Amino acid sequence: MSTPVPATAAARDLSELVGAVFERWRAEGVAFLVLRNYEGLPRETGNDIDLLVLPEQLAKAERLLVSAAQQAGYHLHNRAEFSPVVLFFHNPSSRWQVQFDLYCSLKWRSLPLLCARTVLAQRLDRGLFAVPHPVHEAVNSLLTRLIFHGYVKQDYRPIILAGVKQDPVEATTIMAEMFGEKVACKLTGGILAERWSEVESLAGAIRRQLIWRRLTRQPLAMSVSLWHDLGRFARRLWRPPGMTIVLLGADGCGKSTVATRLTDALRHTFAPDKGLVVHWKPSVFLRRRRAERPPTTDPHGRAPRGRVASAAMLVYHFLEYLVGACLQFVPVLFRNGLVLVDRYYYDFSVDPRRYRLRSFGTLFGALFRLLPSPDLVFLLDAPPEVLRSRKQEVPEEETRRQREAYRKLAASLPCARTIDCAQALEAVVKDITSEVLRYLEARQERRLKR
Repeated sequence: MSTPVPATAAARDLSELVGAVFERWRAEGVAFLVLRNYEGLPRETGNDIDLLVLPEQLAKAERLLVSAAQQAGYHLHNRAEFSPVVLFFHNPSSRWQVQFDLYCSLKWRSLPLLCARTVLAQRLDRGLFAVPHPVHEAVNSLLTRLIFHGYVKQDYRPIILAGVKQDPVEATTIMAEMFGEKVACKLTGGILAERWSEVESLAGAIRRQLIWRRLTRQPLAMSVSLWHDLGRFARRLWRPPGMTIVLLGADGCGKSTVATRLTDALRHTFAPDKGLVVHWKPSVFLRRRRAERPPTTDPHGRAPRGRVASAAMLVYHFLEYLVGACLQFVPVLFRNGLVLVDRYYYDFSVDPRRYRLRSFGTLFGALFRLLPSPDLVFLLDAPPEVLRSRKQEVPEEETRRQREAYRKLAASLPCARTIDCAQALEAVVKDITSEVLRYLEARQERRLKR
């Protein structure tokens, strides 16, 4: 869970939501605990909460969570199956987003770590919710970053030290089951001495030991876990939780600024570090040359290519879009990231001169339609006077022509939405965010029906 949010109306709504969910689970007999960052709950909360439930109660916990959220005014708009089942909710009026991570196992790449049943059996009740035993919390907090990323998170170090100090023998026993007694003793000693660099140097050893011990001692359990994870990967690849958004509009509509603000507005659903922002097309071929190219200030300054050269360049662009979609877009969508594209290939039909192309004929139009379609396309539209007050790289008549061409293009795209960009930036981002959340909610409803 992230840093607590300020005491605003949205924060109070989240507190009420968390309290309602916990009360519903307790009333329905769901065994659960909050894995970390539970101080201040439910009065103070962040935008994501990590919870552990029993495997056989996962479906029930999810169903009750969705029901309690709906009663609290929050709508489910996205769901992803990672190691936890991740559920994203939003409040339609405030557009505030919150994330619940439901774990039913604690593992690393199909390899079990702590036993979920044991952790839940020894949980400490705090009234509305339960928390892990200090030793279990210490070991889990240690492994959360160490085994996955090779370091010990700074904020978790006091919790790890306190838990291991409380019962170093138990902590060593738990870690010895996973990594062997020799590595476990080194980990315990390094933690107690607060030699964190020494602890982090053992990351490779604990990975190797865990793999070897699980494969040799629990081959059947490993096979079942791997099979389950393969199914989860296949489902996520078939219906990725991420999303592709394209921003269109004539020069001066503010695409770049809106892209930055939109990424921030959706950060509680699509983490920025998992996303990808693309100008025009994915950079696959001649990446260094494109990076060194200066910003365009005179888009129509160079003469168009000949027809043969234009056709060759269109094929070249198509291939780069196709390869980029497979190698860059798909991984982002798979890990629940936002792919945000400024212009996309639609620009070829609206402003071929910008790309020194003679034409964008029917044949090439059909070719580009073979590319993956974005989930949503937003046309940032404003009167020509407003657009030209912001940018004047092309003549006034060209601005008017482009605007009408974009409007005609948007009318032909079922996934397109027109946004008035003459209004304040905050209002533009608000309108787009609302449209995105409504789309995600409708998509999630369709997926649940399937």
